[in-house]
Amino acid sequence: MPVEKESKLSVWIAALREWVPTVRVRTVDWWMVVRENPVLIWQTPAVRYTVIGIGGLIAVLVLRWFLLAMAPDSAGGGKPARTAQFHVICDDPDCGHHFAITREFKFKKFPVQCPKCNKKTGYRAVLSTSGPDKGQWVIRR
Repeated sequence: MPVEKESKLSVWIAALREWVPTVRVRTVDWWMVVRENPVLIWQTPAVRYTVIGIGGLIAVLVLRWFLLAMAPDSAGGGKPARTAQFHVICDDPDCGHHFAITREFKFKKFPVQCPKCNKKTGYRAVLSTSGPDKGQWVIRR
């Protein structure tokens, strides 16, 4: 018949039950030693790690406050844009003027009047990304 092993949880609970009654006695003993030699406070790992942890937490909070104070306010950034700038090229062969107009988003009332030749031959232009016209503004109809 196999022997059952104790579970790890029961081992931990038993160890905790043995340790708890000794905490007060050990704390009083430690305090008496520290009263005689105060340097021992910093040499106690629990005290040292607690102080370092609290100091680190304070440093993180100060750094966060500083970074938030330096960052621009994004919550009150103003109203969203309602207009856009459209590039326009005049389709008249004698003119070919390239200009920009500012209109509301989704503006589709092309052609527009060209400021150079005063004809209504201005069409929306896009920057070509491929083909023989790559890098040039071309009319998009």
